[in-house]
Amino acid sequence: MPGSLFISSVDPGSPNAVSRVTARVGDKDVWFESGDVSLAARVEAFISSFLVPALAHGDSLTACAPVAAGFAAGLRGIVDIASRWWGYPQLLPCLDTCAVDPAPQRARRTALCFSGGADSFHTLLVSRRQIDDLVFVHGFDIPLHDTARAAACEAATREVASLTGARAIVLRTNLRRHAAFRSAPWERTHGGALAAVGHLLTNHIDTLLISASYPYAKWRPWGSHWALDPLWSGHGLTIEHVGAEFDRMAKLRALRDAPLARRHLRVCWENRTASLNCSRCEKCIRTQVILSSLGALDEFTVFEPSRTLVERIDAVPRIHDPIIFQRYGAALSVGVAPDIAAAVRRLIARSRRALWHERLTRTRERAGAVARRLLRVAQG
Repeated sequence: MPGSLFISSVDPGSPNAVSRVTARVGDKDVWFESGDVSLAARVEAFISSFLVPALAHGDSLTACAPVAAGFAAGLRGIVDIASRWWGYPQLLPCLDTCAVDPAPQRARRTALCFSGGADSFHTLLVSRRQIDDLVFVHGFDIPLHDTARAAACEAATREVASLTGARAIVLRTNLRRHAAFRSAPWERTHGGALAAVGHLLTNHIDTLLISASYPYAKWRPWGSHWALDPLWSGHGLTIEHVGAEFDRMAKLRALRDAPLARRHLRVCWENRTASLNCSRCEKCIRTQVILSSLGALDEFTVFEPSRTLVERIDAVPRIHDPIIFQRYGAALSVGVAPDIAAAVRRLIARSRRALWHERLTRTRERAGAVARRLLRVAQG
């Protein structure tokens, strides 16, 4: 029998001159706060955050506050997709759609979830969408305790917003500290968390943009996806998935001459150093190799000097995701310096060997398990 995960009604209490909304989820409080705007006390934000984690844990989600019928209808599609992609049980949340107030007239403003990465920079600078608000969330990619890096990201977001005519909105949340939220990996849950931000901002916006991580041609099951993101819409909020027409090479090519991207691009999520990009993790290395192939690496002052890139490539143990091989291959096909190309090929070779050994080990383990079962049957 499935368990239950309960979400209380939302408390709009605002301590210390910030706007904070809190809900009890299971036995712990989850809160979001902002000193820039007033947050809407919408239970849809907490349902968006916890639906996928609840499914991953085999729990039925129940919300005590009423929700918009349109929002509830979209959740059926999300449950179906999560079941097909990840094998989660098809447990529809228990929701009250009868007593919710009609959606009020929304401000006609568009907000962009802005991490400072290639995807969100591409949406901001290249998509030609009118973007009124840039939203950075401390507690998503950067942990709550990491105040130094969060302050640097906030400063960068505010500068980019100022220079592009947008308003900067910074939120903080303890969402990722909640045990139930951690029941599923961030790679699967981040789309619902981003959608939650949109519902919290419905006092101010009617559209939220989420930038695509993968192009249509090379998609994979992922928490933010063109099939998933619009389904989180409702109660006057439209959520759009933007930029899936372009792969990472095309996005960085479009950004290579953009001064704002050169000064503020942030691709690192490992939080290894005080700087926003460690320049040494696999994602930092991958981005530098692509920028090198475009002849623009030395212009991106957010990374260490290119003269040490070969050494840093050789220090990467392996690539864990076979799909990423294609991005290195695209850079090699465009052309990089011979020493960089050789280092990339060494990285791909050792990654393929490690992947082969992992597959061989799993095959042997499965064969051993089958043999042990057959032996037990034969022994009666």
